Amino acid sequence: MKPTRREFLWTLGAAGSTLMLQESRDVFWAPEEKPDLGWSPGIESVRNSTCLICPGRCGVRGRLVDGRLVRLTGNTRHPMSRGGLCPRGVAGVQVTYHPERLAGPLVRSGERGAGKWQPVSRAEALGQIVERLQSLRTNGQPERLAVLAGYCAGSMRDLWGQFLRAFGTPNYIADDYDDGTEAIMSLMHGFERRPGYDLAQSRLVLSFGAPLFESWWSPLQAFVAYGRADGEDSDRPRFVQVDTRFSRTAARAQEWVGIKAGTHAALALGIAYVLIRDGLIDERFLARHVNGFEDFTDRHGRRREGYRSLVMRNYRTEEVSRTTGVSVERITALARSFARNAPAVAVLGSDVMLSSNGLLAGLAVHSLNVLTGNIGQPGGVLVGASPPLAPLPEVIEDAISTAGQAHDPVSGTPPLFANGDPASRFAHAVAAGSTQPIDVLLTYYANPLASSVHPDVWRDAIDRIPFIVSFSPFLDETTRHADVILPDLLPYERWQDAPTPPSYPFAVWGMTQPLVEPPGGGTHTGDAVLALATELGGSIAQSLPYESFQALLRARARGLFAAGRGVTFGTEFERSHHLQMESRGWWLAEHEDFESFWDGLVTNGGWMDLFYDHMDPVNISQAPSGRVELMPPALLRALEERNRGDALYVEVTAGDHAAPTDFPLRLIPYRLSTLASGTLTLARWLAEQPTIFPDVQWTPWIEVNPNTARHLGLSDNTMVWVVSERGRLRARLNVFPGAANDTVCMPYGQRHPEGEGANPLQLTDGSHDPLTGLPAWFSSFVRLERA
Repeated sequence: MKPTRREFLWTLGAAGSTLMLQESRDVFWAPEEKPDLGWSPGIESVRNSTCLICPGRCGVRGRLVDGRLVRLTGNTRHPMSRGGLCPRGVAGVQVTYHPERLAGPLVRSGERGAGKWQPVSRAEALGQIVERLQSLRTNGQPERLAVLAGYCAGSMRDLWGQFLRAFGTPNYIADDYDDGTEAIMSLMHGFERRPGYDLAQSRLVLSFGAPLFESWWSPLQAFVAYGRADGEDSDRPRFVQVDTRFSRTAARAQEWVGIKAGTHAALALGIAYVLIRDGLIDERFLARHVNGFEDFTDRHGRRREGYRSLVMRNYRTEEVSRTTGVSVERITALARSFARNAPAVAVLGSDVMLSSNGLLAGLAVHSLNVLTGNIGQPGGVLVGASPPLAPLPEVIEDAISTAGQAHDPVSGTPPLFANGDPASRFAHAVAAGSTQPIDVLLTYYANPLASSVHPDVWRDAIDRIPFIVSFSPFLDETTRHADVILPDLLPYERWQDAPTPPSYPFAVWGMTQPLVEPPGGGTHTGDAVLALATELGGSIAQSLPYESFQALLRARARGLFAAGRGVTFGTEFERSHHLQMESRGWWLAEHEDFESFWDGLVTNGGWMDLFYDHMDPVNISQAPSGRVELMPPALLRALEERNRGDALYVEVTAGDHAAPTDFPLRLIPYRLSTLASGTLTLARWLAEQPTIFPDVQWTPWIEVNPNTARHLGLSDNTMVWVVSERGRLRARLNVFPGAANDTVCMPYGQRHPEGEGANPLQLTDGSHDPLTGLPAWFSSFVRLERA
């Protein structure tokens, strides 16, 4: 199919940006090991560990000279990252020796937020925290403790849960990376787990807004699949990116499909229309494993349209073309390519879920995998497995903790089908005084005053909390309002486990070990929590009987040793050999005793089990019916209760809102690869890494289509105010043909050199998907004014 003139011009304009990316480095691969050249500048050693900077949890290899970390490369033994490391991982050396890290514990000595601190010892800081916590227990008010934590999957998350249950509070507040995809798997398949994607064995990866090579769950997972050598026998997958803007992922993909904002799901159902019309669906899989494809009778005895009827009636290619801006010819070509390049997989991105109809849109995109039978099969959607770790001891609850746990969480009742945004709900409840007060707040890798959509609400909430403890190793915006700071050790100074993210469908337990000696003032937060439990005593101490966090990890690793499956990280040959053995029902233990197993686990960087039983139907669905539910009964009931009974596979777009006269441009926030999380803004080298614009680093920027800029009378490099009904921020305008008309694209995570923030989320209107509670990033409008 030939592209239309409009598509040709749009792609031609964006293609120029591709040339800018040729010299940029998205990922660094581990070099070959070189023999000793006979020159020894110092005592050199190499240790394996795991990167903790983002959820990817890639394997790293640290080179040390005289005990100092001088270089980080990828660990070739890690099964997911295979020796690759993104710029964030490479920058771990700079983070480790960052001059702005806190040297030791501090207590506030002036007004909160005034920046006056008094250094104290670790014992003094812990003593103040214990005193406050013990007071809550003595007064029978343990529920007045809350923990606000960023992404901390693994044993740290389990440790917090264990401590809070034993203490007696239900208030664990997650401020992390929830994208709502767990709700899709729960409703359609009965799995309480986000989808895993077998990218490496796919022949075609059709990504709907997922930033696979940028700030996805694991960019290295995508790069490993994509980065195989070219050649006639190459089986590397073809990547197609469906996106509103020409992103770095779009530049790396073999094909970019530019669409109107909020119409990803409409395009997916247009593809489904062609698949059904042309007989390209997997009829056998649908008949054996799927409910809701054909018309059916509901619980009230009413005849209802099934998936086939809804799609064929509402998503004719001509109508989808008008909605999305994608030509009929291209929709047809995408559908046929998806069917004929089996196994193919449709990847669901946060651009789909973070919209006003995110859940319904997500179901529409995922339905492509169901139609083609790519569920539980190589190259399709897999349900990942968790490492078989030994569990923590049973929590011992006394009368105080039992009474405290009976209270409702301050974050309130979550929406029906996802956890939504519990941090925002918590802040609003505390600020309004509408629930029981919080007297002590512990913050762990969360900085809502910088990252929240509602920093003003968080300021009010913080003012109402008498005692705040931060475990941040840096003095971030929220930490400046703490009463006690007990700074955590940095990633390469501490013990921690690092399971791979849910996008990687195989069981992997990475190990982070200290590469360098930590400074005297820092304290591993895991050790701090265990010390608090010991000082509080009683049932709390009994529930956490570990002398250190390292001891906790050793105890959990005994489950891996006893599991009778999996091996420690190994070479490509060892991985293949292990997989072949397990697929034939064989497993041979590598180690005779636990001590040698633990040594091998730490030395190699972790444990893995790459076997997946594709023949087991339980990996297709665990719903009560035992089948995949294209028309999930629980969702149908919820929609009927909201008078939206006909919304499923009909109300899927988020781009139908008309722009107000005063704010004519749609705001498109997105995450920047190198500045996507936490304290990465402190690493100046990351700020200098080329983005889509290699000459723009230090000043926050926006991207505007040339036609839109011309209409507004604005030129390239003009400083402008981006103004919404909620506020405004400054940025440099970049004229960019890869941005859709009448949109303003702006990355999240930037700040001006003098410290002024530039968070586009704080310009959004605060709307959300009522079914998941997740924020709707793409339903807000702005205008531009010269600064």
